[in-house]
Amino acid sequence: MKQATILCASNVTDNAYNYICRKLTEKFGETACTRTTDATLLGGFIVLLDGKIYDMSLRTQLSALRGTIGDIENKG
Repeated sequence: MKQATILCASNVTDNAYNYICRKLTEKFGETACTRTTDATLLGGFIVLLDGKIYDMSLRTQLSALRGTIGDIENKG
């Protein structure tokens, strides 16, 4: 069985957490999830699984969006 640590923003609901766990099990097989609330996360979550980091935090998503907008501005 795989072990996953899910670092969640404080606003992640139990339903959202359970959904994340179900999806991890669907993708990686039987997975035991441990939830940790991280006050530094503005929103979203980060999964630590098998030495890999799956970052779905709001900060990372906004950073990617900034990069995309910057690319568009530089081409324009």
